Amino acid sequence: MAKLKVKGTVLEQGSGTTFTAVAQVTGFSITGMETETYDADTLDGAVGIAYDPTGRVEGGSSSFDLLYDPALAGHQDITDIVVAAALLTTGLPNKVNWKVKFANTSSTELTFTSAGVGFEVTGAISDGLRGTVTFKHDGMPVLPS
Repeated sequence: MAKLKVKGTVLEQGSGTTFTAVAQVTGFSITGMETETYDADTLDGAVGIAYDPTGRVEGGSSSFDLLYDPALAGHQDITDIVVAAALLTTGLPNKVNWKVKFANTSSTELTFTSAGVGFEVTGAISDGLRGTVTFKHDGMPVLPS
């Protein structure tokens, strides 16, 4: 059983075979992936509430913390996505492809498409300028298997 280091994990944005790394990522979280269920309880059922799967999966969301540099092209790309979505009037989806390359020798990847992107900036006197980008996954991420 392998224990994988996190240092060296990379977030990339792109499409097709061309992906570009987002610099200065300091941490990440990928959460909320789960099978959808419905309440299948009946009046004559057991004491415990019964649930059954619907056959659908919630793709969840992810967030990435970074040392934010407003002059970095990769960071500008992220904020441009947020602004473009806010200005989108054509009704077309503004979805972006992402890849997380884990820091192991086999170059394991997790890929997803974002349907929504959020961004926040924080600063404190005892710290550097930081940002957090959040993604609402469109469908199910492609997990290593």
